[in-house]
Amino acid sequence: MDLSTLDTADVANQGAQLELRGPDGAPLLQDGGKPITITLLGADSDALTLISTRQTNRYLKNQGQMRVTAELARANELEYLARATVAWDGIKIDGKTPDCTEAEARALYARFPWITAQARAFIEDRANFMKASPSA
Repeated sequence: MDLSTLDTADVANQGAQLELRGPDGAPLLQDGGKPITITLLGADSDALTLISTRQTNRYLKNQGQMRVTAELARANELEYLARATVAWDGIKIDGKTPDCTEAEARALYARFPWITAQARAFIEDRANFMKASPSA
């Protein structure tokens, strides 16, 4: 088997669409029936590898001076997820449709932990970032 067929970096750098589900597991749909989606980079993307490395280096540099706290871990996660978010479709909050920016993504994940959990799981699941198999 040629392992290059399992290389996830290309698709991880392009991003893949997560179809959101509500806290009850039901698919979330826009008014026309189209799924509400968030396009996310994968864990193997250049951007997320860089941010993970930067966060680790920041911790190691300040080891002994910087306490790891739940608040710091949460801030790191929000930073990571916001950077992973490259687009969305159908996101509406308090009657408004926010632009997909890192700041708005961070606010989305901070407010809705059930979306945070879905995004985290989607990003880390490399199967979401596999190239489609050629048709036989």
